[in-house]
Amino acid sequence: MLYNHYQETEELIELLVSSSLKKQSKALQNAMDAGATGAEVFMALRWNIDQTISNASISGAIATKAIRLRDELDTCLK
Repeated sequence: MLYNHYQETEELIELLVSSSLKKQSKALQNAMDAGATGAEVFMALRWNIDQTISNASISGAIATKAIRLRDELDTCLK
């Protein structure tokens, strides 16, 4: 099964919202909405996810999903 970066991002956004991390969820949504190309979207998502992992208090399923998504984005951007 192929990894769906956009679906995984939407799920991560929902997890962030439900954990009251609205600033981080808004940053990811903005990255998806503002990108003109797939590469631009992926680079913005990668940067924002890295910031979320580094700066927000996330744990459990959110951390696992964020790290996996970041790693998958890295693979695509190489």
